[in-house]
Amino acid sequence: MKTIGETIRDLRRSHNITQEALAAMLGVTSQSVSQWENGRTMPDVSLLAPLAHIFDVSADVILGIDIDTKSAQIDALYDEAYTVAASGDHVRAIALADTALGRFPSSYRLMDFYANEVWLYNHICDAAVQDAQRERALAYLERVIGECTEHEIRNNSLMMACLWYHDLGRDTDAERIARTQQGIHFTYGELMGKITHGSRQFAYLRDEMLGQFTCAMGYLMDGLLGCTDDNGNPVYSDTEKLELNEMRIAMFERYFPDGDYLFHAQFAAEAHRQSAVLCVRLGDCDRALVHLAKAASFARQFDETGADAEHTSPAARGMETGGVWHHDGHNYSHMLLARIREEAVFAPLAGTAELSAILTALTQTAE
Repeated sequence: MKTIGETIRDLRRSHNITQEALAAMLGVTSQSVSQWENGRTMPDVSLLAPLAHIFDVSADVILGIDIDTKSAQIDALYDEAYTVAASGDHVRAIALADTALGRFPSSYRLMDFYANEVWLYNHICDAAVQDAQRERALAYLERVIGECTEHEIRNNSLMMACLWYHDLGRDTDAERIARTQQGIHFTYGELMGKITHGSRQFAYLRDEMLGQFTCAMGYLMDGLLGCTDDNGNPVYSDTEKLELNEMRIAMFERYFPDGDYLFHAQFAAEAHRQSAVLCVRLGDCDRALVHLAKAASFARQFDETGADAEHTSPAARGMETGGVWHHDGHNYSHMLLARIREEAVFAPLAGTAELSAILTALTQTAE
């Protein structure tokens, strides 16, 4: 394994830079550079970033770290923490991510994962560590937003930080973070779809299309239905909300004509649950039961989808989006079952044979 000095020497020579020129760039003497390369001394840690910039490499290369081995180790630690989180043990997942960051403190992927887990599950951790975990997570998000160039990781962290600051009543910080998201006509996926060809082009456009569709029909529609005017009154009446929700359900049915919702079955299940709530409020209990039955069916489909399942519907063909995620140790069937049993809005449906059948079906897959 080469020393740091030998690495600097080889990089300097490959870039046709003299010791004197490198010294001038760094603000040190040529004798200092010579001593590094001969192994007599080491460059100050403050010079690692400038050296990496001059040679257009990462600081890990200067330090002689095997990038491939490091990446493999980070991937293994990430996969372990993710698997534990997917099983529902989020307290342990946070601890694993924290330990992993102790080994690899510059991994933006691990920072993003740690922050995501703390954002969602800090409340189930020991109260004595919640404040420290929250502040550490927010600091990681700020680093990712300010430094990371991998768009998916940065965008996820940006979203988290903005919403988290808002939840904490820190709207000035939330707006500051939101403003760092620069407007662009094309997304990464759209641009890659324009500059690639064949199977790569298809994959980029397919993934981008499904991602934008899910965002519009899931998160954005939920937000729209919950909007109020400046006086705090709902923008939409229950009748209008039901109409929009029925439109959402129809859009999902058109997008997945083969019925292969897979991971996206959770969005259809939630849309049907919301429609059931609205139907009860409007006094149409029969229609509410139909929606609840469909919600239960989609919940079960989501929970029973294997991790290697592929879409066959035209617009999503070949995409693998299977696998189950457990929140607080439970799957989607369990959460839907609990909401139907506990939410007062469904009281008018109690005692009906239809509701009993729905609860029985959910019990079979709930865990």
